[in-house]
Amino acid sequence: MIILFAGKYTGEYNRDKIIFEGLQKRNDVKIIEYKFNRKKDFNREKFSTLNKQCDIIYCPCFSHKFVRLIKKNATKPVVFDPLISNYLTKVFDYKNVTRRSPRAFRNYLKDKMAFNAADILIADTEQHKTYYHKTFGISLEKIHILPVGANTSLFKPIKRKPNHPLIIGFYGGFIPLQGTKFIIEAANILKKNTSIYFKLVGTGFEYEKMQQLVGDLNLKNVHFEGWISYNELPEKISKFDICLGIFGDTIKANLVIPNKIYHYAAMGKPIITKNSEAIKEIFTENKNIKLVNNNGKDIAEKILEVAENSDKQNELGKNARKLAEAEFNENKIAEKLVAIFKTIQAKKSI
Repeated sequence: MIILFAGKYTGEYNRDKIIFEGLQKRNDVKIIEYKFNRKKDFNREKFSTLNKQCDIIYCPCFSHKFVRLIKKNATKPVVFDPLISNYLTKVFDYKNVTRRSPRAFRNYLKDKMAFNAADILIADTEQHKTYYHKTFGISLEKIHILPVGANTSLFKPIKRKPNHPLIIGFYGGFIPLQGTKFIIEAANILKKNTSIYFKLVGTGFEYEKMQQLVGDLNLKNVHFEGWISYNELPEKISKFDICLGIFGDTIKANLVIPNKIYHYAAMGKPIITKNSEAIKEIFTENKNIKLVNNNGKDIAEKILEVAENSDKQNELGKNARKLAEAEFNENKIAEKLVAIFKTIQAKKSI
């Protein structure tokens, strides 16, 4: 099977990396690529040549604006893996576009047209699939599920002695769905507990706002680590004793299982994250994850519960690693994606 990756992408984002790494290990798959950053850079002749060579055209995440152009010039099935809805992100998550404004409507139309143009639309969770169906009218039959997963060869357990104090770690972009304000609320509740210390890795939309909040609360138990590269993540995560996921109160936070959760799991770390229908599609409360309400009080209580029980830390971490390694490594994700491609080929042959 020859797969043409087409659109604007770098291959450096986590979703792309996992799919590339998994597919490249398969003997039954060959990847060819056509990258372009602007519509005016699209070369129809070059694309046509590659289109003739391939069996499937795959548009990686965030290629929304190019799907219609690719589909218009393609004779092979087009699979789009958006990962997000720009409409949902800008209007309901970041809230930097007013809900009933012309800009909101334009974002809605752009998503809808891109989703409709593809022969197959990929969603990372069942909850996201339902959202695409209900919001944009995409038929359920057209939407296939492909979890995010992790490269379990790169993200793997690294044995370390527990820290004193215990490090409660978070990494991610400081965007609304992360709910970092609730982490800081929890840190404030636990500020007199000298056995617990918070490290927050990353930057983003609300980064300075969260730094200001920590300053206003005069918290000495929170340290901002700043941005680090993808390849530095395993070493950094290995130094966390307990890992924090997302706690946002946005719609999007209820639909996704973010990269970090799979990374934490692959590294055998105990995870605390927001209780949502999406997370429960894959993880099981109190077996391989600890689920909380998205408020500082509950997060603080669950942190204490796990921090004070080393056996529970080990149990949650080992079970999370077992799940990630068995079902959500790069090879399994590639296998699931190839199965999706084969369903399209089967329909074509009927």
